[in-house]
Amino acid sequence: MPGTKLTVTLPDDVRRRAEARATREGTTLEAVVRERLEEFADELDLADEEEDIRASDEVAARIASGEEPVLDWSEVKARLDAAPR
Repeated sequence: MPGTKLTVTLPDDVRRRAEARATREGTTLEAVVRERLEEFADELDLADEEEDIRASDEVAARIASGEEPVLDWSEVKARLDAAPR
C-alpha cells in the first residue's frame, strides 16, 4: 500500500501496550497504529459532519423564524446579474 512514512516517539508504556495488542491479534505494531490513526481520522470526519449538521439546523431555524430570507430563483438571478464582476 503506497503511503507516507511517519516517525513518532511514544512513551514506553504506550509502545508496550500497542505491541502487546499486536501480539494478541497476531499482527504488527505498524498495523495497530495505522488502525487507530484511521479510526481517529474517521472520528474527525464524523465531527466535521456533526458540525455541518449543527450549522444546517441553525440556518433552518433562522429561516423558520423569518430571520433568514428565502429567495426564489428569479431573486437570486437578479442579484447575481446585478453583482459587480
